[in-house]
Amino acid sequence: MEMAWVLVSMTLRGLMLVVILLWTVTPTDGGEDCVLPCSFLPGSDELSHWLKPEDKDLSVHSYYYSTDQLKQQSQRFRGRTALFNDQIPKGNASLLLRGITLQDQGRYKCYTSTVKGNMESFINIAEEAPVHLVDIQLSDDIITCRSTGIYPEPKLTWSTDPPSDLSFDPGTIQNSTSIKVDDQGLYDITSTKQFSGDRTNICTVTSGTVERTATLKQQAPVQGSLSSEVSIPCSVSQSDILTFNLTWRFNQIDTILTSTYTNGTAQMYIDDQWKEQVQSLSDSGSLQLHKLTMVHQGTYSCELSTARDTHLILTYLQITPDKLSDVSDGLSPGSITGIIIAAVIIAAVICYLLRGFLAKYKSNMAI
Repeated sequence: MEMAWVLVSMTLRGLMLVVILLWTVTPTDGGEDCVLPCSFLPGSDELSHWLKPEDKDLSVHSYYYSTDQLKQQSQRFRGRTALFNDQIPKGNASLLLRGITLQDQGRYKCYTSTVKGNMESFINIAEEAPVHLVDIQLSDDIITCRSTGIYPEPKLTWSTDPPSDLSFDPGTIQNSTSIKVDDQGLYDITSTKQFSGDRTNICTVTSGTVERTATLKQQAPVQGSLSSEVSIPCSVSQSDILTFNLTWRFNQIDTILTSTYTNGTAQMYIDDQWKEQVQSLSDSGSLQLHKLTMVHQGTYSCELSTARDTHLILTYLQITPDKLSDVSDGLSPGSITGIIIAAVIIAAVICYLLRGFLAKYKSNMAI
């Protein structure tokens, strides 16, 4: 009965003043809280209704008789809405909507009423989950590029620097790209292509107005020996970048070190397993190694990440043993013991054969 009276009162007051406003609210990521603005001319007997017109005027939040009225509130908004009640007498009926999801997208109406008249405003929520990270990896001359948790639906394109002489077949690229949707309505995109070893491979993922890029290239191999120091270059220009992350990995899996640069100030962390081998990290990002064994031969990757781009550079380190003792540095104690035993047995066999030969030689001489 009280609700019927309120609706009649709204209709009568609607003859006095109706103002229509339009706002757009764009959260940057799912799960965030958002404030939907709504203002009106202050006056007594304040009434506020938040509705979702696209869903048959679904009740989002109501306020009248100087308190929240949530009996008619839709179940999907229970516990997720709040007004700034102390601000209502000042003409502020803005709505706090918590934990926004893709289902919350769309148009919202704020209807307010006082003794001075009525006002309506419309707010549009356009949800986005922008591309944050593009991951790129190389395996058996096949590059894989992927990005996850994106909305709206992303697009992925490949290119090279310098540009390739052979244009890519759009059908081939399309067939190598897959898009999946998770249970939250977010998109995961993955694509593969043949590695172009003589140039930089570029993967670009775009969603809405946000674009992120990952690049991958392979440098010439670096030669090193067990007794010398080795420098593995990271040829990514950092002169115009103040904030970025630099990560060195072994065989693209084991992390050697990470260095975070914030406004030109660096903080470096070296993995415990590599503290003996890492000598230093140069200003240019090159990795200085020493005290190497044969187990440290492999592919070293330098990854530079900014808020917009990721650059991955692969370099193969070939270690040349310079003497037998150096080779033994890379062997296990069991292997070394086996080699020694084998050497003793071979020496004993040689001595036995030599003794037999000398005895036969003396016998022949005596005759």
